[in-house]
Amino acid sequence: MAFSLGILHRPVFGEPPVKGRVGIEMMSDGMAIATQDLVTGEVDGITFLADDASSYSREKVLAEFVEDKILSKRKCNLVLEQSDYQLLLVEAPDVPEEEMREAIRWRVKELINLPLDNAAIDVFMLPADGSRAGKKMVYVVAAAIDKITNLIEMIKESGLELHSIDIKELALRNVSLLKHADDEMDRGMAIARINQGSGCVSIYKQGNLYLSRQFQINYGGGLLDDIPVDNLVLEIQRSLDYYERQMGQALPSTILICGESVSEDKITQEFKLSLPIPIKLLELHEELNLPESVDESMVQLCVGAIGALNRVEVGF
Repeated sequence: MAFSLGILHRPVFGEPPVKGRVGIEMMSDGMAIATQDLVTGEVDGITFLADDASSYSREKVLAEFVEDKILSKRKCNLVLEQSDYQLLLVEAPDVPEEEMREAIRWRVKELINLPLDNAAIDVFMLPADGSRAGKKMVYVVAAAIDKITNLIEMIKESGLELHSIDIKELALRNVSLLKHADDEMDRGMAIARINQGSGCVSIYKQGNLYLSRQFQINYGGGLLDDIPVDNLVLEIQRSLDYYERQMGQALPSTILICGESVSEDKITQEFKLSLPIPIKLLELHEELNLPESVDESMVQLCVGAIGALNRVEVGF
């Protein structure tokens, strides 16, 4: 059974973006939500709905939020929780584009951690210059159909209209497009996101995901928790080495750091001098025209939901 996650669409650059969308990122301890104004399209709300220890379900909490904020019938871009999908990079089968998804299913059946008949599969290509061997490579997303079905039902019952289901790596790609300058489009940009106990490094160039690595990190995620610089630098360096040596790419122009309770004071001088590339905090207040009253820690926590709002569709 083929099942699309909705991440495969060609960009429609001449088409005005839909305003008034809702971006939701599923997280291990709640839901990050960002909303747009119906008229201006600017972000007008950022919040985190923490899981309640009571009997309240996420379904009920979301439905009450949608009703309270008068968001019914708004289009919703949903980002999956990291543990709910696998992202694999494999050699693309030699088949026409329209047959790629079905052919890939059989290629990855031994690589995914769920039965093939319960696997929702979607694909997007690695740019041709990302493989030194000259092989066509494809990113494969695999998620459990029953999990996806439950999420679809949750969005429907909340009163929102589901527009797309995405993964965190592509939500951050949308954030990278908000931050890019001309040289960053040509050379690429790395984003390192850390949360309690885990992190990821993703590298983007010209709107495409080239590399993404997950890792464990000894970070508590609290306001007073320091970033474990040595640990994070090591993981970033490993990612840069692979990007440069195995993918044949020039080092990205910038490394942006974001995540749970990440702030400017945690980007220490020692950290900034640890790599041969500028390291900066990922800040979005200017790009999103956010008032100063919006809490920076909430922006950091909800960066995936913000990326969902700014979704740019990709495909072959």
